[in-house]
Amino acid sequence: MPVAVVGLSSVSAAVSPLSELGSALHAVGDPGHHAVDLPAPSAALRRSMRTWAFTTRAIRATPFVTIWGADDAFDAQLDQLRALPPHRLAAQLLRPISPAGDPAAALRFARARGVGERVEALVERPGPAVAEFLEFLVESWETWFGARWPLVRPVLAARARRFAHDLAAVGPAAALTTLDPSVTAGGAGIQIAKIQSRRHDVSRRGLVVVPSTLIHPHLYVADVPGRPLVLIHPATPGPPVVPARDLLRRLEALANPGRLEMARAIATEPRTAVRSPSSGTSTRRWSTATSARSRRPGSRGPPGAAGSSSTSWTRPPSRRSAATWSSCCSAD
Repeated sequence: MPVAVVGLSSVSAAVSPLSELGSALHAVGDPGHHAVDLPAPSAALRRSMRTWAFTTRAIRATPFVTIWGADDAFDAQLDQLRALPPHRLAAQLLRPISPAGDPAAALRFARARGVGERVEALVERPGPAVAEFLEFLVESWETWFGARWPLVRPVLAARARRFAHDLAAVGPAAALTTLDPSVTAGGAGIQIAKIQSRRHDVSRRGLVVVPSTLIHPHLYVADVPGRPLVLIHPATPGPPVVPARDLLRRLEALANPGRLEMARAIATEPRTAVRSPSSGTSTRRWSTATSARSRRPGSRGPPGAAGSSSTSWTRPPSRRSAATWSSCCSAD
């Protein structure tokens, strides 16, 4: 179920400190999923992070995925947010919980997830609420993330320049495939391996790619109506993605009826497996509860059979079972 992007007539790259701050806030909120080296925030800032965590979850608030220029400074981006009317910025902050901008839906969603108080403030008192959010951004930058930016900005700028070079040399589709192994050329544009099935025509709105040192293992697609489609990608591509056909082949091998039959048999039926000295293959045998010496002469076959002693008996494999056993043990 890929995401298709077509109409690649206007593709560019940008470096965004606010986008990278958003990735940092997302990563620190889910440290088990993101193995990144970030400084520990103060106790007060950590509380604020928890308050505004909903703005950098799986769907990010609009300010974190808005690109104004190719290489804006953080202060310039902050000024852009300050210039917005409070109710408009408040609506942008509600994007993760109400992409359609429905305040009633946002309140229902927020109350069910324990962030109702913050969302109520954005809906009913947008002025003070967005002022608090802007203060949160300033505090996060000045006391926590700002010191990291001079170290990562050259890395991101170099990746953006390399993409611009590839764009001019090989065209948009081929250049986009260099961003991440999950991006492949296909049809009239590219396809991105995602658990979604969408098609974006960016012939009019454009596509902006934004490198990040913290987005891995994600490749983030931000679709804000009326704005360029934004693709936040790892500055260093990750390992190759297994093609869908290979993944299906492996799953079909695991779901082979013979394997499943053997798994059921191993889990439910008592048996003893021995290795044949002559062939080196595993076979099944009777397991006796008494030693061979205690058997009466002529003891043959399962318990209850004529002339048998007190033995427990496991039926020898049928031809089908033996073939299944061999298939199970020899397959890749």
